[in-house]
This record gives sequence, C-alpha cells and structure tokens, in this order.
Amino acid sequence: MTRDQVLTTSPLVFGYPGRNGRLAACDARNGARFRLASPRAAEMLTAFLEPRSVGAALDDGFTLDELEQARAAGMLVAKEEGEPMALWERNGWSRPAYLMFSQMDLPYREPSDAMDDRVALTEERRAAVEEYQSGQAYPQLGPLASGPAVDLPRPAPVEPTLSSLTTRRSARGFARTPPSVDEMAAVLHGASHGLRTVADDRAGGDPFRLLNSFYSWAHLFVVVQEVDGVDGGAYEYDWSEHRLVQAAPGPADSAAVLASVQGQRGILGAGFVVFVVADLRGYAWLYRHSRAYMHVLIQAGELDQELLMAAAAVGLVGWTTPAVHESRTAALLGLPDDDAVDALAMVKLGRPAR
Repeated sequence: MTRDQVLTTSPLVFGYPGRNGRLAACDARNGARFRLASPRAAEMLTAFLEPRSVGAALDDGFTLDELEQARAAGMLVAKEEGEPMALWERNGWSRPAYLMFSQMDLPYREPSDAMDDRVALTEERRAAVEEYQSGQAYPQLGPLASGPAVDLPRPAPVEPTLSSLTTRRSARGFARTPPSVDEMAAVLHGASHGLRTVADDRAGGDPFRLLNSFYSWAHLFVVVQEVDGVDGGAYEYDWSEHRLVQAAPGPADSAAVLASVQGQRGILGAGFVVFVVADLRGYAWLYRHSRAYMHVLIQAGELDQELLMAAAAVGLVGWTTPAVHESRTAALLGLPDDDAVDALAMVKLGRPAR
C-alpha cells in the first residue's frame, strides 16, 4: 500500500441496528456480519465516503496498520474497484440493502399531503425530472447485444383470452417436435406490446413522460434450443425492429443452459428459453429510493405472465422461475460486465408433450 493509492468505503458494506440496539454491518460480497463496536471503525467508514489517498488518511491520524486491516475486512476498497459497485449508492439505493430497505418508510420526493390539483402535480413531477436532468442526462438505453441480426417473420396477432389465464398450467416436459419460428415470433411480439407502448409515449421528449417507466428496464434474451426456421444460439429480442440480435456466438451449450437455472431439468428439450434481463441504469436514475427494486420485481413477474399468455395463445406451454444463477446466466447470454445488468427470471416454452 502506497501513499498515492486512493481508497474509498466499499459500497457493499451497509449498517443496520443489530442486537441490543448496537450498530452492526454486513459485507454483501460474502454475507459476513460484524459489529461496529469500535468508534474507530465507524470513523474510518465515514472518512472514506469520498475517495481519498492513503497519504491524506495517514496525515489525518490513521495508521497504515488500520488501513490494511480495513482493506482485509472489506470495509475499504480501491477507488477503481468501488466505482462499478457504487451505481446504487450514487442514485440513493444500495444494491445489497434494497430488499430490506424497501420494507421501511421512505421519504418521497413529492409532498406528503395530497395534491388534488392534477395540473400542479404534473408540473411538480416535470420540474423534478428536469432537475435530475440538469445534473446528469437520463440514460437512453438501447439493445445490449450487438451481433448480426436475424429478421423474424411478420407476427400473427396474439390475443390471450380469459380462459387461457384460468386454465393454463405450468409444463416442464415438452414434445420432441419443435415450435416454428412463426410461433416464437408471435410470442415475443405479443408479450412485448407494453415495451413498445412506453417507448411510443416517451418519444415526444417531454421529461414528464419519463415517469411512464413500466418495463423501461426490460430486455428479453432468447436462447434458441430447437426452433424450426432459426439457428440455435443466444440472442436479444429487439422489440422495436422485431428481430433477433446475436448475443453470443454459436449454439448454446446444454450444460450451460442447465446451470443457468441451478440444474432444473425442465429447461431442457425442444423449444426456446426467454430470460427477462434488467438494465436498471435508467430506472435507478429516475426512482432514487430502494422501493423501486420491488417495483421492478413485480413488473418482472408481470412480463413473465405476458410471455406465458402469448405462448398459450399459439398453443405452446411452459414454466417460469426466478431461480437464475446470475453470473452463469450472464456468461450464457454474453451480458455486459455491469452491476446494473442482471437476469431476473427465465421462461421456458415449447410444444406440449402428448
């Protein structure tokens, strides 16, 4: 450790009230919990909330031994190591703490008293978004994949019925006869209607319309296992152009597909797998509180349902799970190495076994 090295408090350390009211902490990288019994430890965490050099810390009275212990404990990290982990902290909600904090009373940007004047409320919200934009522009996000594109056939209209909702059952076994590319295209296009609706509503450039954010975080990645009319492989579905964009080269390895859902064998067989992937850079920019992550999880479940309903409308069956292994799925899909991008759920679809 040199005087020029720059350290910062790890974004993956957060404090909470422990037993007997004592302040405790958790290192989210490994789940280790420890008490902050020493005032010195709290002083060190506070002192490095903004990155600073080892030399500056030594000049302020910290010792080299203390700094090395803090590094070993995961309390302090190198500046370059902490930056990609700090997305959530910069936007006011910590990734390792979101679920716990989302259950607490949180202050909202809007006035706590009811605003009956809808015009005034709209202007209040528009002004808030404009203020955010004055500090940093809203991240305009496009497809994550950038490989060769495969145009899909013109989709047939998909109109799920109430009976398909009430009678649909999960299926984990599939016929050997694969679905067609036309059926897959109809499912993807039908299930992504909400994504296009939000994009159209935002197209005018009014900052207020950014608050129409349903599914604005969502990306649909498709692993084609066996579908008539399209080569196997990992793709991203570009819902604006109705095409598949190659996300990773070559056919998907069955062992890697199986490992992406913790070995659940229902993912295997003829058909295709849709992974619901979240890119939360825009969503975290807009909603700067931890409850926003709960909103995303709810929306992910609704998008899963859209896929299952669209599949039922064309005679396909399937099942869904949130039990995805994040890093294995990221490798399978060729996702960018970014803390804001994660696979949240999987939907497997195919023809019903008779």
